[in-house]
Amino acid sequence: MTVYGKDRFYIYGIEKILNQLYQERGGGSRATPSCIYVTSGMDIVEIYALYFSHPPVHHAIFITDERHFEAINRLFPGLIKLSLAENLGVEELRQALTIMLLLAEQNQRAGYRAAPFKFTAAEQQIMRLLLRGHSLEEIARIRGVSPTTVSVQRNGLMKRTGTKSLLELCSLYSAMRIGQRHANT
Repeated sequence: MTVYGKDRFYIYGIEKILNQLYQERGGGSRATPSCIYVTSGMDIVEIYALYFSHPPVHHAIFITDERHFEAINRLFPGLIKLSLAENLGVEELRQALTIMLLLAEQNQRAGYRAAPFKFTAAEQQIMRLLLRGHSLEEIARIRGVSPTTVSVQRNGLMKRTGTKSLLELCSLYSAMRIGQRHANT
């Protein structure tokens, strides 16, 4: 099991609880969630980069701000996951880890494959231009379409990906590209 994140203190606490749980169970099966993501202290760009550079392959626990729960469900449909608020107490965390350990024991073969959003060639061009800082008008001129068309396509992307801001959409797209490069190497 791997714990990802940058809050070392939080991660240390999780690892300590997991070790206690193993000892209480007599050191038997060490089936664990494939990974635990701790996004405390991370911005949206870092969070998406983490998810796509280290995608879950089986079970996962996400410890994050509650406003990210919806995005996690959209990004990882079908994944056996548990989303926990960062401000949960030690006993709540312990109960959640116990539940996921039981699920991991019952479902030991990896079967989840992340299916990232697919972007059309036009959508990819719009995203690349947005990331380079072009305005809607500039993108429309470059693509030879109206600014309304670009706006409709951008809004469609945001709706389909469930992102709520241009920053979130750009962060998601960038992280997906980085994750795809890691997968191809």
